[in-house]
Amino acid sequence: MSTVESTPAKSEEELEIVGEFPCTQTQLRCWILNQLNPGNPALNVAVRWEIRGTFKASTIEAAFRKVIQRHEVLRTRFIERDGQPFQQAVEKTDFKMVVIDLRNMPPEQREKRISSIGEETARAPFDLSRPGLFHVTLLMAENDRGFLLITAHQSCFDGWSIRVLGREVGEIAAAIDHARTPALPDIELQYGDYALWQEEYLSSYGFETEKAFWRERLTGAPYFEVPPDRPRGAVKTSHGDIISILLPLSFGDRMDAAARKNRVSLYSYGAAIMSAMLHRLTNAPTVLFGSQVAGREDTDLENLIGVFINNLVFRYDFTNDVSFAEHFRSANETLEAVLNHQRMPFNKLVELVNPIRDPSRNPLISINFNLQKAFLEDHRYGDFELISAPSQSPGVLYDLSFMMIGRPSGWRMNIEYNTDLFHKSTIEALLKLWQETYEIALSNPDALLSSLVVPDCRPVTSKPRDAHAAQLEKILRTHPSVGDVAVVTEPHPARRVAFVAPVPTLSEPIDRLPAVLMQYLATQLPPDAMPSGISILLSLPRTSGGTIDRASLHLRDPLPTAPAPQPMPAERRVRKPDTDKIETLASLWSKILGVQSVRPEDDFFALGGHSLLALRLLSSIRERFDVKPTLELLFKEPTLEKFAAAIFETSEAPTTAEATPNPWELITCKRGSGRSAVYTFNHPFLFYRLANELLDTVSVHNINMFNAKLDSELAQMSLEQIAKLAIDAMQIPPDPGSVAIVGLCVNGILAMEITRQLREAGVEVGFTVIIDAWAPGYFRSQPKIRQKRWNAERRIKRTIYFTRKLLSGRIPFIEYLKEFNLTLALLQKLGVSGGQYSPEEQANAEVTELLVRASRSYRPAKSKDPSVILLRSQANHPRARKLLFGWGDAVAKDTAVLDLKGWHEDSLSNDGIRELAAIVSRKLDG
Repeated sequence: MSTVESTPAKSEEELEIVGEFPCTQTQLRCWILNQLNPGNPALNVAVRWEIRGTFKASTIEAAFRKVIQRHEVLRTRFIERDGQPFQQAVEKTDFKMVVIDLRNMPPEQREKRISSIGEETARAPFDLSRPGLFHVTLLMAENDRGFLLITAHQSCFDGWSIRVLGREVGEIAAAIDHARTPALPDIELQYGDYALWQEEYLSSYGFETEKAFWRERLTGAPYFEVPPDRPRGAVKTSHGDIISILLPLSFGDRMDAAARKNRVSLYSYGAAIMSAMLHRLTNAPTVLFGSQVAGREDTDLENLIGVFINNLVFRYDFTNDVSFAEHFRSANETLEAVLNHQRMPFNKLVELVNPIRDPSRNPLISINFNLQKAFLEDHRYGDFELISAPSQSPGVLYDLSFMMIGRPSGWRMNIEYNTDLFHKSTIEALLKLWQETYEIALSNPDALLSSLVVPDCRPVTSKPRDAHAAQLEKILRTHPSVGDVAVVTEPHPARRVAFVAPVPTLSEPIDRLPAVLMQYLATQLPPDAMPSGISILLSLPRTSGGTIDRASLHLRDPLPTAPAPQPMPAERRVRKPDTDKIETLASLWSKILGVQSVRPEDDFFALGGHSLLALRLLSSIRERFDVKPTLELLFKEPTLEKFAAAIFETSEAPTTAEATPNPWELITCKRGSGRSAVYTFNHPFLFYRLANELLDTVSVHNINMFNAKLDSELAQMSLEQIAKLAIDAMQIPPDPGSVAIVGLCVNGILAMEITRQLREAGVEVGFTVIIDAWAPGYFRSQPKIRQKRWNAERRIKRTIYFTRKLLSGRIPFIEYLKEFNLTLALLQKLGVSGGQYSPEEQANAEVTELLVRASRSYRPAKSKDPSVILLRSQANHPRARKLLFGWGDAVAKDTAVLDLKGWHEDSLSNDGIRELAAIVSRKLDG
């Protein structure tokens, strides 16, 4: 196997900027989504091509380099100035194609490896501040067969770009092989020219007419969604999967004929089918979903690579039970009206409609639909052929995305879904329903829409009304934040759930509404009349008659009960920010929003604020005050009063408290519905995955020091003092239930001391998990010759492990070099940007060094603790099992030592974190 490693990127001083342009509206939306979740894989475009015939890796790489030189957008990065992002094109980028040779693998293992590498490359994060948001990997499967895995960021690439890229790479590579000039069209425009045109268009009269159409079309429209199987979390996630089915070739002929007979396009026919299915599935009188248009109406844009697509919103109203044939006609009228007004950028549409901001949902649409022929046409270029192939899902933007892709092998139905919301079985049932809808429409277009019988997508049980349901609804309707409500009683499991739709003018953060309503109910109802929980929907599903469709209101998974707000302990009361800060902040809001004055209770978004204005506000606040608020914080605290409290309020230190501010920060990865809680220390990005693997009843917290000021006073503290501060930050409630403590490496030593102090304070710690943590002082107590031998063994094993990882394509070359002290020091001395620690890596190194120094003088209590679980990664010799990592009488003699695959932090990758979750789950259950 050979790998063409990446050349270190140039420093900012060396970059030659050839142009700076405003961001297009689609780029702006990508920027905002990336601000909310940096490196969000859902913003990646993942493409897979099969290449067959005679070809050379060096030629393919040279072809990609030439394409990058032709298209400025592939040499673009993003900068921020005064809260406003701009795109900058640079003269050159260092592009290298990774080549992974799989020809010596057994065929059955090879296909699995191709799939796993494809998934890994599809999810690789991008740094938008660095030019070249474009990666390519070539997998050699056989001598005359390979796969090209292309990952690009959505800010510079769209579906149409796949076609342009395929044609150019194929033609250039064939021309190189045959020593001729490639036959390519001249590039008259670049993407920056389009950005300038769009900026001009947004201030034109034509854009004002677009506004009028969309304002009439969507203002007051309900938020359409398919009720999920699992409770929706406080913030939106991007975890996803795809299921698909390849339809017979005859299906394409039948669909073509039906579309011609109804005098509509294939796309219009498919959109009508989708709207009918969603209507029958939910019984909603209004169905909304999104879709994308190419956005290349001008022929000069057809040969450009870039992101020209625009998200459109289709609204279908169902007032009568009509035939499929009638629905095709009315649905086509809806589609044509929208396409005639397709120049309204989705970002501007959100500003115009200004819907309720909900961090757990997309604005305006939760469902997406697309129907298209594959972008890459299968074609022979000289001695090789490029063939379109299905790619992996890098991450999801929508709850559900329905896609029909046409290839020479036939049409394929795909459903991409959010795995945090839906079970696979539900999606399989939806796929079956989609096929059945097509079959009825194709076989009998005069059949009524009501003839479509919906399968049991979400097993729905009878929900009898009980004596308390009507009373609950009556009380909830009196709350000013409640627009609509339905209470259902489910017998299996026995629970009473309130489904609430908020008022359109809601100012309270929507993720806090369940807690607010539960507290409101608690003042008026006895405990046995309280609901098991409250689920927030932006609109309640209704039948064709307009009544609430209670049959579709259900949750298959447990619903976390919203905890009532707890009063702060007296010693931790907060001090309100001073008046000057509030007034200054209010003036910033007033200036950016263009309003005369702002009251404390005013909502940023209700005053006309949108994501771009929010970014400008945050930039101004960073410049004016020594604070760094996030966009997510503004979504959660949109009123001036609460936003100011969140960024300015400070704890009044009790007279007996430490003078040093607490360096530890508590992050709640998941708030479970039960009384079990897992506390992890540092490494938040590793342990955040643990939350997704544990049951919804378990809360998962991370306490870390990554934002702390590691000053000399903190460095002089003992490990016991540092542990005490960590316990203060944990904020353990008075009756915590089952508590587990988890720590990796030196944090495992800290975990032992935290467990000891908690138990002394009367907190019941069920067990402590420490990973790769040797008892302090044990190694230094060994003879020098043994220390040298063990260190040599570790260096050899480390080199072998990471070299194998490099050769299998699971780590970039630059990251490989950073794994070894000598090469890391050399990279840093040479000033190689890729060789420098990221802020997260630097913080991790500094915190680790602080804890290592503190642990050197720490001696654990000889408690023979039987609840300790020791985990060993490949970074430690198997002798660690026999030696119990040197903990001696601090742990029981029969303490279990369990193995994890991977080297140290690598052991907590996907498989390792699942192993850890299984261990924790078994202990919590037992």
